[in-house]
Amino acid sequence: MKRSLLLLLFVSMPLCASAQSASSFFPTQLGYKWHYSIATLDTLQNIIPSSERSRDDSLIAEMNYQGRTAKVILTLGSAFNDSTFISLDGMNAFQYVGNLNLPLNILPPSLADSLQTLIGWYPIYRFAQAVNQNYTLLTRSFTVPIDSNTSLPLVITVTGRRLSDQTVTVPFGTFTNAKRFLITTSVGTQVLPPPFPPLPLFSIPDTTWIAQNTWIVKRVTPTVRINLSTFGVPSFTLPGQITQLSTQPLSAPFHHVPLAFELHQNYPNPFNPTTTFTYQLSSSSDVRLEVFDVLGRKVTTLVEAKQSAGTYQMNFNAVQLNLSSGVYFYRLTTGTYSQTRKMIVAK
Repeated sequence: MKRSLLLLLFVSMPLCASAQSASSFFPTQLGYKWHYSIATLDTLQNIIPSSERSRDDSLIAEMNYQGRTAKVILTLGSAFNDSTFISLDGMNAFQYVGNLNLPLNILPPSLADSLQTLIGWYPIYRFAQAVNQNYTLLTRSFTVPIDSNTSLPLVITVTGRRLSDQTVTVPFGTFTNAKRFLITTSVGTQVLPPPFPPLPLFSIPDTTWIAQNTWIVKRVTPTVRINLSTFGVPSFTLPGQITQLSTQPLSAPFHHVPLAFELHQNYPNPFNPTTTFTYQLSSSSDVRLEVFDVLGRKVTTLVEAKQSAGTYQMNFNAVQLNLSSGVYFYRLTTGTYSQTRKMIVAK
């Protein structure tokens, strides 16, 4: 018995010694920039040439966000601006799911409440996971109304799987031994009560390649045809997308000078109870950042100071101001620029 234990320890030592923490795959310098090319895929999973566009990501901050130390990635694209929060903890990379991009205020209350439960931190990429073994990230049940008399009980499950390492070539170049993950979102309907499994309806696989000290270098989500005709819902297609690192990432100084003044959409939105404002200044300015209710009455002034050119973030907590659920507005004003955006407090 003792000899067997010593043999097991001897065999496992090289595996432990070669393990890489999640942080070894992420750049450390604030201001690090990724330049991606993005294209839409047709039904044969080929790139549609006219769909090609670019996206720029920047590592703009490290902050305490929703109970975790998080890396904040600001995305500036032709179609949208957004922020991603990544927390590197041991062998796992957590991502915060907060902005569902859904009109929760006009959805049926039961569905809106179910979707709200998806918000939180998830260990999306598990670098120590055994190859080709699934891990469950979330399972949620909710009901979607089809018409006034009919509803469809759905179950959404998101699973992850670490695939074997792979050498991957993208427009920027070739990365050897990139970590590869398959994240699959599956939707089924609960025809029979548990413990019977739900009847599968469709799945959306998402494959991501992650290179050491660089982070994501490629991501592919195929085009998927959704057929719900059995339930009286017209069939439709979810277009796929391929994202690839296109040029050399830049380790630029954090206090780079933005090209223009801009107030970004808060993240997450809707939120409860906290959200983050991000704005950028192209030159030194007198800055005022204010929050108003739907009637135009000022709720609070968050910033009123002279600030240098750069990118700034401000945390906002609705509980501290005793705000009720509803629509609010926040406005950034400088000497030459003013912009207002809408946000929703959802309790």
